[in-house]
Amino acid sequence: MPFNKPDITQLSALGSTVGDVYFPETDLLLPFDGTNGATATDDLSNLSNVVTFGGNASISTARSKFGGSSCHFDGTGDYVDVGGTYWTTGAAIDSGDFTIEFWLNVDAWGANTMSWVTNYGTNTGWAIYSDPSSNKVYWWHYNGSAYVYLNHITGTRTAMSLDTWYHVAVTRSGSTFRLFLNGTQEDSMTDSNDMSSSNGAVFDGLRFGAVNAGLNYPVNGYMDDFRITKGVARYTSNFTAPTTALPTVAGDINKQILINETADGVAIGTAGINQARIAKAWVHFDGSGTVAIDDSYNTSSITDRGTGLYKVNFSTAMSNTSYTASGTVSTGSDQTTPFVIRATTYATDGFSFAANWSGTSSVGYQDADDATVTVFGN
Repeated sequence: MPFNKPDITQLSALGSTVGDVYFPETDLLLPFDGTNGATATDDLSNLSNVVTFGGNASISTARSKFGGSSCHFDGTGDYVDVGGTYWTTGAAIDSGDFTIEFWLNVDAWGANTMSWVTNYGTNTGWAIYSDPSSNKVYWWHYNGSAYVYLNHITGTRTAMSLDTWYHVAVTRSGSTFRLFLNGTQEDSMTDSNDMSSSNGAVFDGLRFGAVNAGLNYPVNGYMDDFRITKGVARYTSNFTAPTTALPTVAGDINKQILINETADGVAIGTAGINQARIAKAWVHFDGSGTVAIDDSYNTSSITDRGTGLYKVNFSTAMSNTSYTASGTVSTGSDQTTPFVIRATTYATDGFSFAANWSGTSSVGYQDADDATVTVFGN
């Protein structure tokens, strides 16, 4: 029976399925929405952290990236604190993967460094600063023995213009730290040490704007759509900066169907899909002799570990090792008889497996003339 493309004018939305599949890992989400001059805002993450304004920090409708308002700092000692609940809920990002991201807009450069966000103490903590001498944004953290930097001495160190919105993101994936500006990587470095937090060392929790008793490093500008995600490096390569406000709800488990009336098929958008239902990697390869990949997704290479033994290496690492791999291989004259793969070792960068013979003419491992493997997980 022939399939006729649907008339797009006859379709209507039944509801929104767009959300953030990593929303449960979001530890802080500040859209800074509100009325002009307000001195309170809500954390829309599930942690509902306590947020306190100090100095002249306030919600402003003069500039915003999304939502019609942002947080304004006038450069004379303003700050916003995220209180002790940030620590008691286990949200600190001392170790493991994370993503910190927000939009900034500089009103005027002064003589002082600007502290956009920090967890600051004596030989502890981390921060995202901007440097008035070069107009760049940079990151530092203390790893227990030394201060480590991104985009400070090395890196692209792009000079930011006044009255312009910039998306800033810092991520950690494994031991690799990266800083992005408007989706383009400015710098990266490796540090396998844990960061050292400073709960209560100078102030309790996190701070945006001026720090310590002297209210040093004040910000003169605006901040919008701030988010911290713990356990997930959302960005590990160049990306398109968000074009809409960050989602404030978890992703819907239902798929979002997008109809393209000029094409012969249906495209399925990934926004809001339960990621556990999507293949995270797959590969079709010939493992006899020199391994040759026929086609793949999120697979950088196959390591030949011996007769019937292989390792699949991921292009982008998994966030954990709680994924599953399945597939079949065929070999020799019995290519119609499948082997079943048996994964032996799971790691975030890939997994090892063995091809087990399931026929009656032979027993043991055999090289794969034709193999297909699929990986599922969060």
